[in-house]
Amino acid sequence: MKKKILSMLLAVTLLAGGTVFTLGADKADASTRSNFGQICSMFTDYINKYLQNSCQSGGQNQKPDSGDQEGGQTQKPGTGDQDYNQGSGESDQQGSLNQSSKAAQVLSIVNSERSQADLGTLSLDSQLNKLAQMKAEDMAENGYFSHTSPTYGSAFDMMNQYGFSYKTAGENIAKGQKTASSVMSAWMNSQGHRANILGSGYTKLGVGYAVDSGGTAYWVQMFAG
Repeated sequence: MKKKILSMLLAVTLLAGGTVFTLGADKADASTRSNFGQICSMFTDYINKYLQNSCQSGGQNQKPDSGDQEGGQTQKPGTGDQDYNQGSGESDQQGSLNQSSKAAQVLSIVNSERSQADLGTLSLDSQLNKLAQMKAEDMAENGYFSHTSPTYGSAFDMMNQYGFSYKTAGENIAKGQKTASSVMSAWMNSQGHRANILGSGYTKLGVGYAVDSGGTAYWVQMFAG
């Protein structure tokens, strides 16, 4: 696109240059100098207007499917103090199936990465999976992106509130990625998220996936050991 703009500008410049040389052969009189000044002014205005329009019409520079992330959170010992509410599930069966599929895909990639690092594999935990899904839906429904939920507090607050006991725990979040492979790639290329995925103290994983009304996907990983 830049080459095209430069080519067009060059063509305009050469055209104006040809006019200047035609008017300016040998010595220009007062009338010619006046015409030359008007042409230069018109040419300058045209170039400025063209460049302004070109810049304003350009899109944002963004890597495809890059998504947004916040640094992974990690916390050691915590003990739950309330019963976990199994009834607060997703009512849409199709959405639940989609979440289950995404969770399985993320787990598969996580364990592949851990195996390459000579680490033990993780297993999906039903309680942790539920909490991660609640967090993903909370972000999608309330339009925020943070480790701290206005509804539940931190991931560790959630674990304690719903009676999930752990010795060590962590959370990764992301938004915008459309597939499990793309979100895992983003996480693995971020030091804090990678540290959680390859945490040697973790044995359990929960995965949340939700899409807001505008089509933006929210992802959550909760780790525990």
